[in-house]
Order: sequence, then structure tokens, then C-alpha cells
Amino acid sequence: MITLFDLQWSPLLVIILLACMMLSFYSLYRNMTWQRQKRLTANIGELKLLRTLLGDFQRHRGLSTGLLAGDISMKAELSMTRARLDKSIHRAQQLNSTHTTAWQPLLGQWHQIGQGSVCDPAKNLLNHHELIRTTIFLFEDIAGELALSQEQQSYLSCIWQEVVQTAEWTGQARALGTGIAAERFSSAAQRVRLRFLHEKVQRLSASAFATLGHSKSNPMNLHNSREAISDFLVCLEQEFLNSAHPQIEAKLYFEKATLAINELLALVDKALTGLEQTQRRH
Repeated sequence: MITLFDLQWSPLLVIILLACMMLSFYSLYRNMTWQRQKRLTANIGELKLLRTLLGDFQRHRGLSTGLLAGDISMKAELSMTRARLDKSIHRAQQLNSTHTTAWQPLLGQWHQIGQGSVCDPAKNLLNHHELIRTTIFLFEDIAGELALSQEQQSYLSCIWQEVVQTAEWTGQARALGTGIAAERFSSAAQRVRLRFLHEKVQRLSASAFATLGHSKSNPMNLHNSREAISDFLVCLEQEFLNSAHPQIEAKLYFEKATLAINELLALVDKALTGLEQTQRRH
């Protein structure tokens, strides 16, 4: 007769128990891996949406400032930008995100700006600055959750911080300069602010390009980005920093600054695409 003690130490039973344990551990591992990949995919999706919002928020800021300063040629493009933003905001509202609470201030700030009730250019700029700051903070928070190798960390931290911040300082200079160009006049305080922005863009872009230029795992062709930033800085200095009465057309200045911003944001796009491709391979 086989006793319970005998069953406990039966080789067959031991094998069965080990097999069940291995199957359970494997199932748990697969589930954890799937959950991690699902979270990573969701995070990258949110980052891509935030990147789209960032570009259009900055564009909306510059166009609305120019319009409020009297350049009615920007009205049609402003309407198109606002329409794109409304679609992106609708997507954000439909997100099943673990960052829902963090999204709420951004959505609320855009709701106020999107109504278009602010007529004071300075207040309009301030409202947009706060909205874009909220967007960048949320972007950095979500990006910080990504599990990355040490080599990736150096490259992507430069993208998330220095490149994004350079794009934002350039965006602020675009908005302020567009309004000044539309009015054909700048105050001493505005020129001081533009000089500060010029220095910020110059310093941060140089640091970012140096870091990205030495990245072995993510080589980038930075020629176009360098040229666009350099041309923008020269334009800013020649047209605004040394004269209270700029001669450049608001639309032309807006487009020159936009080229620089687009080149910077293209670096963010490339980084996000690389992350997405890496995630799919795993």
C-alpha cells in the first residue's frame, strides 16, 4: 500500500510539481513582460501625442500673438492650427492613461486659451507659456518612466531636456518677435527679453548638438538643424536686438523661426520613432 509519505517523495510527483512551478513562473513572467510592453507602448503613444500638441501649442502662441498685434494675414493659419489642436485634445480626452490626473491641467488650460477671449498680447503670451510648460513637464514625467539602457539614457535625456527646451526658448522668441514685427516697434524690456532668449537658444543648442554629435548608438545628421538655428539667431540679432523698429515682415520672421523649431522637433520625432521600433522588436 502507498502511503502519503511515499507519494510526497515519489520521483514522478516531484517532476510534476517542478513542472507546475516552472509553468506558473513562466506564465507570471510572460504576463509581467506583456504588461511592461503594454505600458511602454502606451507611454510612447502619449509622448507622440504630447509632441504633436507641443508643436501646435507653440505655433498657436506665435500666430495668435501676431494676430493680436495687428497682422491679419495670420488669421487663416491660426484657425487651421486651432482645428488641429481640437482634434489632438479630443484624442487626449479619450486616453485610457495612468496619467489622467496629470493630463487634466493641460486640458483645462487649453480650454481657456481655445476660447480665444483674451485680447491682451502680453496675457496671451503668459497663458501659452504656462500651457506649454505644463506640456513639457508631463512629457518629461512620462519619458522618465521608460526603462532604458545607460547608453540610451544619455542620448534620450538630451532629447527630452535640452532639445525640447531649446525648441521652447525658440518658440518664445518666435512669438514675441512676431508680435514686435507686426507692430514695427519693441520696448527696451522686450529687447532685453529677446536677448535673454537669444542667449538661451545659442547655449542650449550648442550643448545639445555636442552631445548628439558624440552619440554612437544614435548617430544623427545635425547639419540642417545647426544651419536653421544659426540662421534664426542671426536674424534675431540683426532685426530685433539692436533696433527698436524691426524691418522684417512678421510672417517672414515667423517662418524663419518655425524652420528652426521644426528641425529641433524633428530630432524628438526621430527619437520617438527609434523607441517605437525598439519596442516592436521586443
